[in-house]
Parts: sequence; C-alpha cells; structure tokens
Amino acid sequence: MSSDTQAGHEFHIHHDAPAVVGRRERLGVRLLIVADGAFVAGMIFSYFYLRGLNANNAWIPKGGHTFSASTGWVVALPLIVAAIVHKIGVKSRSTATSGIVLLAMLVGAYLQWHQLSHMPFISVDDGGRHFFEGAYASNWVILGGANMFHYIIGTFLALGLFIRGFRAKVDPTLEYWRQLTASSWFTWIAFSSILCAITTGII
Repeated sequence: MSSDTQAGHEFHIHHDAPAVVGRRERLGVRLLIVADGAFVAGMIFSYFYLRGLNANNAWIPKGGHTFSASTGWVVALPLIVAAIVHKIGVKSRSTATSGIVLLAMLVGAYLQWHQLSHMPFISVDDGGRHFFEGAYASNWVILGGANMFHYIIGTFLALGLFIRGFRAKVDPTLEYWRQLTASSWFTWIAFSSILCAITTGII
C-alpha cells in the first residue's frame, strides 16, 4: 500500500503484487477460452450430426459446390505460426517476435476474409434472393465465421503486444505474465483452427 497527497488530502492506493495480477488476468482468459471452446465444440458437433443425418440429401444437394479439403488448413497455418512464434518469444523473454505474430495474424485474417467473400456454394433463386445450397454450406459459414472472430480478437491482441514492446516503463514481472496470458489465447485459437480444418476437410 502506498500513499500520496494532493491538494492537502492524503489518499491510499492499494496494489496487488504483479504476479497476483498476472495470474488473475490469465485465469480470466482461460475461463473465456472454456466458454469459447464450448461454442466451437457445438459447431463441430452440428457439422458431423447434419452430415451423418443428411436428411433428403440436403447436406450437399445434387450439383452443389464445396471448398477443397485443404481450405481449412490454409487459414489455420497463420494461427499455428503465430502461436509457435509467440511461445518462442515468451521463453526467450523477447518482444522482438511480436511483429511476426502481428504479421501472421493480419495475413491469416485476410485469407479467412477472402474465403468468406468467395464462397462457391451460394445460389440465387428466381426472385433474386441468395441462399446456401445445403447444410454443408451453412455449417462451413459458421465455422469460418468463428475462425474470423478468433482472427479479429487475436489481431487486436497481437497489435497491443507489438505496441507494448516499444514502451520503456513496463513492470517485467507483469509483462511476463501478460505474455503468458496472451500465449494461452494464441494456443487456443491455433488448436481451434486445427479442429475446424480437420472438420471441414471431411466433406
């Protein structure tokens, strides 16, 4: 606890130890990961359930289009690279890797956005209304959207870490814990992207 004086009034500021703050922040992110993981698991379950059910051959209708089985791996690779590079930076206590992580996130976000904006399985009815060709298309969009969400959050996080690397006055202990916290998120979204790539690869 420390004290300060301003305009004749003394007030007290309570500070937890940097390691305590770091552990608390990391726990919060891990709880977020658990919640996000539940959503991703539900999407993957829906994909395989509807694929197995294939009611009225609605999974991929006759003449329907799909992405290639490798499409998911194209957008998963930048997340995997970002997670690995960030872990290297944490172990070496170096912030020099933050630029590579940010670049990987930006490239991956562009690739995912490109896929979402060039989907081959959208048709147009006689009234000019667009619709998805089947259940595969709908499920792919959901999984692609989840991946895009991870890229958006990951990019903001990577940008923050990159900017913090230029700050001179940063508590080293708190900064180390925040790097570990970021590592938890990067590891999760890389793992999630692998699960989504495996899922969408099974057409």
